[in-house]
Amino acid sequence: MRRRVYRVRQTFGAFTNGASILLRLAGGRRLSSSLTFKTRTGLVISCPNVPGARVPMYEIFAEDCYHLESFLGSALKEPLLVIDIGAHVGTFACELSRLAPQAEIWCFEPSPTTAGYLSRNAAANGFSSRIHVTEAAVTAEVGETQLLDNGGGSGLNRLASTQDGSTGGIAVRTTTFDKVSADIGGAQLVKIDCEGGEYDFVLGSSPQSWDSVQRLVLEYHPHPRHNWAELRQFFADRGLEVVEDEPATPEQGTAWLARPGLSGA
Repeated sequence: MRRRVYRVRQTFGAFTNGASILLRLAGGRRLSSSLTFKTRTGLVISCPNVPGARVPMYEIFAEDCYHLESFLGSALKEPLLVIDIGAHVGTFACELSRLAPQAEIWCFEPSPTTAGYLSRNAAANGFSSRIHVTEAAVTAEVGETQLLDNGGGSGLNRLASTQDGSTGGIAVRTTTFDKVSADIGGAQLVKIDCEGGEYDFVLGSSPQSWDSVQRLVLEYHPHPRHNWAELRQFFADRGLEVVEDEPATPEQGTAWLARPGLSGA
């Protein structure tokens, strides 16, 4: 009950159409297959009306889960090149575009349904020229893999390779961090939230691909063969130090990394 009351307060606090959102949440997909969230800062974001798709709306706009203003500081005024891996429906990309008017963001989202919402949300907020959407997963190889689809637009979708013994799923295209970095000429900011897929593509990438990266925010997840300590050491060897770590469990959490001496870090 406390959680429900808290969510109601968040809904009215972060969104101007709180009553409409709650009505459609209660009615579920029978009442509405999608939800539109109108933020108090002017952004309008739509997502499928399923639990896993709705959570990022609250994480970004009600809870400020990435601490973008305090983490990026004066960099928000700079012409940032950004890579967003696991971009979902575009909550991070649109919020960053609002905060950093010169940022250019390359988004990677393998789910066809989710990537469709991402493109439409970028367009709805006038960011199509700065948010570039690629329907692909970032992994250790260019090619194809299987995505375990937990429902249209779910934020819990993950690659089959992150789960031992998993089968099925849908075929999705893959690319690599090395290729992405080379194609855009190197990013200053990287955001990662790919439900366990972070280990494969990070540990399989070239150290040189991270030379341009000044700041990194990532969500790390449980994995049958890897752990957060491995990623932390990989980035430390690249000169990216943890400035904040918020573990939810010993195996899952959010971490902010930056090069020493950066303002706002």
